[in-house]
Amino acid sequence: MENIITWDVKYSVGIERIDLEHKIFLDLIKNFQKEIFENVSDERLFRLILEIEKYAEFHFISEENFMKLINYPKLEQHINLHFDLLEKLNVAKHSNVNKNDFLNFTVAWFVNHTIQEDKQIYNYCKENNIEINFKLDIVNE
Repeated sequence: MENIITWDVKYSVGIERIDLEHKIFLDLIKNFQKEIFENVSDERLFRLILEIEKYAEFHFISEENFMKLINYPKLEQHINLHFDLLEKLNVAKHSNVNKNDFLNFTVAWFVNHTIQEDKQIYNYCKENNIEINFKLDIVNE
């Protein structure tokens, strides 16, 4: 099985918590790929899509809270991008979507959104001298 995507520094936003959450999101996508390769049941794939959807929802709220905290000027536009993905995940879990198409879509969305949109949050922080790397006790223990 060829890995469709692995963590790379190019996906790093530069904000420790967001990067940590992105790594978890990517791990869920990789797990979905592994389960496709192992030809698991449709029910199992449905549960994995549900897990990806729920984690995305959590991550988006977390990221949006950070953007509110720093008064990010493109917050509404960013929220709309998050909403669009959640809608597509919701449709995918309730339809007989091609699992490989779903996998490819999710990977492409992750790559494009992380590199194109999320990095703008970091750039905004840098341009405005906003402290971004809060201590994550869970990581530093």
